Amino acid sequence: RVLFRSRELKLKANKLKKVIVGPSTIGGIVPGGFKIGNVGGTVQQIIKSKLHLQGSAGVITKSGGLFNELANILALQGDGIAEGIVIGGDRHPGSSYIDHIMRMEKNPDIKYIVLLGEVGGTAEYEVIEAVKKGKIKKIVIAWCIGTIAGQFKNAVQFGHAGANANAEQETAESKNKAMRDVGIRVPKSFNRLPEMIRAVYQRLHAEGIIEHEKDKEIRNLPIDYSSAIK
Repeated sequence: RVLFRSRELKLKANKLKKVIVGPSTIGGIVPGGFKIGNVGGTVQQIIKSKLHLQGSAGVITKSGGLFNELANILALQGDGIAEGIVIGGDRHPGSSYIDHIMRMEKNPDIKYIVLLGEVGGTAEYEVIEAVKKGKIKKIVIAWCIGTIAGQFKNAVQFGHAGANANAEQETAESKNKAMRDVGIRVPKSFNRLPEMIRAVYQRLHAEGIIEHEKDKEIRNLPIDYSSAIK
């Protein structure tokens, strides 16, 4: 019943021209602007990952934990994130990768896009089709988590409800290949993702598309909500 409710909510949102973040999500963030939910973690973690300053990357993922890992990578290899969204690991989330990527394509503050997909579902193919049709012109760096599934004899259900390949095209290997074939930048492994992000960032900076922003003074913020109340 919950599954059908999620699909009903998405249909209603589409009719109202609204976007649902979730249901199963830790939220999203526009650094220097606002955040939804608990994305980014504590104030100290947010500052260390440069999530208090607007960067250049648009980030979309299903996993909150992996979003935090990407925020750290982008802080070390680039100038951080301009906007990040966690759509959640449901089989039928309220919004898809393509919903957010098309918005990021139109956002001048976002200079390149990082997509972290995963095994299961076919949402990445909507992005592939948009790239093929020329609807997405910004550089997209992408990787599908779950390539380890190919080492098992039987189908493996990972942590997310949607992280289970029911057909060959839903495997992480197939989706990574399909994205690479249309010109999306896909590393050879997740471990190579940081150096690819660094290369793209340096190129865009050299071309003047990305300009460095000086670090802003950090206000003396409370550690957490309980401290703020006190």
